[in-house]
Amino acid sequence: MLFVVSFASLIACASMAENEAEQEQEQEQGILQGVYTTAQAQRGTKTFADICRNCHIPRDFRSIFKQSENTVAVINDYYDLISNTMPQDSPGSLSEDTYLDVMAYFMSLNGIAAADSTE
Repeated sequence: MLFVVSFASLIACASMAENEAEQEQEQEQGILQGVYTTAQAQRGTKTFADICRNCHIPRDFRSIFKQSENTVAVINDYYDLISNTMPQDSPGSLSEDTYLDVMAYFMSLNGIAAADSTE
């Protein structure tokens, strides 16, 4: 009987720890969920194809935003980088909205869901 109670307690503790881990992951992902729209990502895809693809390929931008406590800071830093240094032949020449659209495209490549997605 003691073993059954202890085993049940162990199962309950493991379940609680698993739930806490899932909640932490949802909170981290929740920070980024809905920060862009599908339309922004589509415009960013077109901009990437028209301008960025001359030097870059989409594969270069997959997995650049790992979900972590620093993800928001990394995205902000990346925005600053591309908006100040790209396109290479005319840095900073695109509108703020265009840079944001490209960032939305990058977030979509990294599995971050759009505000209007059904995921």
